[in-house]
Amino acid sequence: MAPKVTAMRSRARPLEQPERKAALLQTALRVFARRGLGGARHTEIAREAGVSVPTVFFYFPTREALVHEVLTEVARFYEDMTERIHASNRPAPEVMLAASRAFADSVITQPDYACVVLEWSTAIRSEVWPMYLQFQEKVVGIIAETIRRWRIETGSPRLEDAENDARVISVTGYVLAQMKMTHVPESKIDRFLQTVLYDTLGVQDLKLII
Repeated sequence: MAPKVTAMRSRARPLEQPERKAALLQTALRVFARRGLGGARHTEIAREAGVSVPTVFFYFPTREALVHEVLTEVARFYEDMTERIHASNRPAPEVMLAASRAFADSVITQPDYACVVLEWSTAIRSEVWPMYLQFQEKVVGIIAETIRRWRIETGSPRLEDAENDARVISVTGYVLAQMKMTHVPESKIDRFLQTVLYDTLGVQDLKLII
């Protein structure tokens, strides 16, 4: 009779603390997207992550800490996306079109991030509002710098308008996201975006930004 061979089960490598926190943060982001900034709780995050409630409290000791970490992650995601696209030396209208489309597409590709940032942008009576304003100012600053760079290159006299124009373009991203959520046809979304950029940047030929 052949000897019985005992198969050894391979155990999954235990997560290090930074990895565990990152995984819990993604779960928290999912819960916040579903429940809203005021509805997400440690208990639901623990249940969805398959860990104990004390484990969630270990990484996020208070509700304030939990909210702050989630919003910091959302801000990081959109700031990184904006900086990456605006690092290009292409004409500003092309960069703005790419960035606006990427923001709108995040509704489909990263719906949890999109849901949280859209709610955060309207939380004017909440303690998280000042944090949102800091995030928004950073994004506006990145956009304005691209506009200034392009206007210097093209000899435009409208350098002083760069920040105001950047604010208009920044707000457009939220309108585009809402249009995506309500399934507005892509042709209408593109036409809306091109019209905004035409008026804001003073592009004389829409073909330059299509």
